[in-house]
Amino acid sequence: MNPQQTHTAHSLYRLYESLPEEVQKYFLEELIQKRNAEIKALTAASPPQPEKRNRVIFGIMEGALDVPDNFDDDLPDEITNEFYADKL
Repeated sequence: MNPQQTHTAHSLYRLYESLPEEVQKYFLEELIQKRNAEIKALTAASPPQPEKRNRVIFGIMEGALDVPDNFDDDLPDEITNEFYADKL
């Protein structure tokens, strides 16, 4: 703290001490409530923690599926027409 801040803090403390005890108590309660609200806001705004996910193992299903040789061929018109409102 620099000397100016120390002087200001000391003056504020002397002012606080001059208040009646009930007012001091009320002041401290308000100060604590405000600080708690700030802390609550900070914790609520913290980024969500990433969920733990299972590790991906590439190639684990190798050989489990058979892809037919004609997989990329056009579908018959009866099946293709089911995807469109207007018939081809």
